[in-house]
Amino acid sequence: MRQGIREAGHPLLTGGVWLLLALGSLPAHAATLIAELSASQESRAWTLLGDVELRENATFLTFGYSGLRPGPDTAPSHQFSLGVDQALSDHWLLSGSLIAGLPKSTFTPLAQEFPRLGLPALGARTSYSSQGLALSAGYDSAGLSDVEYGLDAGLGLTRYPLRRALFTKRTGEEPHIVFRREERLGVLKPSLGARLLLGSWELSLRGGLYLYSDDPLSTGQFSEEEQQALAERYAQAGEDRQLERDFLEQLYRDLGTAVAGRLSDVNFTAGLPSAPARFDVKPSVSWRLNATVRGQLSYAFTRYVPGQGVGHLLATRWTFRLGEPVRLWASVALQADMPEDSGTVSTGLATLGAEYTF
Repeated sequence: MRQGIREAGHPLLTGGVWLLLALGSLPAHAATLIAELSASQESRAWTLLGDVELRENATFLTFGYSGLRPGPDTAPSHQFSLGVDQALSDHWLLSGSLIAGLPKSTFTPLAQEFPRLGLPALGARTSYSSQGLALSAGYDSAGLSDVEYGLDAGLGLTRYPLRRALFTKRTGEEPHIVFRREERLGVLKPSLGARLLLGSWELSLRGGLYLYSDDPLSTGQFSEEEQQALAERYAQAGEDRQLERDFLEQLYRDLGTAVAGRLSDVNFTAGLPSAPARFDVKPSVSWRLNATVRGQLSYAFTRYVPGQGVGHLLATRWTFRLGEPVRLWASVALQADMPEDSGTVSTGLATLGAEYTF
């Protein structure tokens, strides 16, 4: 029952490898470790999840770690969490996790130096961290018939301090800070999930809504007044305009996975969001071929915040059980993002994962 609810949609169960040493001394009855690696042409995401049984079939400590590098020119993001699962009965499970994202800083060039005009090079530095709480409750029919079902609801609350600064740089000199500013963005994410077991088939549907305390495309970014002031100082060449466009594209992609609270979801079922999401819907169907092999076909629709379009993701995953303690899986996904102001962007994503119970 507990595993079924988790597979339907666990909260952000992420934490650190360093916990493994301490957990070895706990009076645990069983433990599970899950490792997963996802990669596209440019991005890389990796996750380590785990739980340790503290009270038999009742209380479980959850932990893990998630990392993401959205592109080769972008610094990686790191997120940790620590939580508890509490089984109230054979049917009900409550979960809670504390989440923390390490500070991340990215420097991006915006304009080249123009020595003849007396204008230094210009660059932007953006940074953020996060602190959050994830809660969920799940119900499972927990029977042995050919028709069973499960329901779960979750709520995530995350706070993001967003910082930005502009630097000028002349050849042979140290960078000079033009200005720096900090703003805060809050994200509230309610979610619902349901699954239906029909013999060897399982149907699942999940959805989530993202509510922001402010516009995530403007909070922590450079205002129109700031951009206009910079444009007046610099004779913008076509290349520099392209640098600005590249900067915004990179920033929106980063916000899509981090500020929207989806860092640990970057895998075959969620893809790599290109912008902060407004809501998403994820239906899937799984079938068990035999005791060893299980297949899954899933689809995800994401509506990004206004002005950023929509995203589609089609994926298949195959799981292989190697004896009682070991499961391995591989998946491939095709993602198509459709921004409102440009053409469709297609991305392929591959995921490998393993689970070990001891």
